[in-house]
Amino acid sequence: MTPTFGGAAIFGVATSVSHVPNATAAQEAAFFGIQGVQSLFGGTRGRAFEVSGVLSGDSPAGCVAAEILLLSYADGIARTLIDTTGTAWPSVVFHGQYQRTGPFAVAGGNNGWILPFRCILRGLV
Repeated sequence: MTPTFGGAAIFGVATSVSHVPNATAAQEAAFFGIQGVQSLFGGTRGRAFEVSGVLSGDSPAGCVAAEILLLSYADGIARTLIDTTGTAWPSVVFHGQYQRTGPFAVAGGNNGWILPFRCILRGLV
């Protein structure tokens, strides 16, 4: 399944999405004369998503246009991310953590150009 962010398929082709929940919040306290430690659960703290894929275009300039479109979503607005399994994750923000992971290359069969990348998105819930 093609992942989308805010309803737009901005991550190119050959995309993978993985997520890691952030550690939960907890407060621990120890008291003199009482054995053990008291722990109070403070709730979850969101998650991080790593999206990797390949942007494509008719030329290197076309790949850069796709890259600019992706980076335009680094605007602080929380959107729904639908991953490659079809799972919808609400309240996900892209803060612009983006990296090219390889050079421009000619796609197989001379079918345009590709640009591999990875980016990190933050799930707020």
